[in-house]
Amino acid sequence: MITGREFKKIRERKDLSLRDVATFCKVSPQLIGQIEQGKKYFTEKNYRQIINAMNIAYDMKQKGKITEIRHSKNK
Repeated sequence: MITGREFKKIRERKDLSLRDVATFCKVSPQLIGQIEQGKKYFTEKNYRQIINAMNIAYDMKQKGKITEIRHSKNK
């Protein structure tokens, strides 16, 4: 299992916002942020859910189906 910090690096490399990932795994962007900051931790269930959601969001972005305007606090 990866750490929150590692997850954040991967998410940013894929140019996905907290909101992009949160939308696909049906959790709040705040939860994703807390996991990235080490304030909350992945559970077995949400780890798989969040990693899958990040991959789906990335695929959608590559196909031009996600075009969210980003604010620096969302990264």
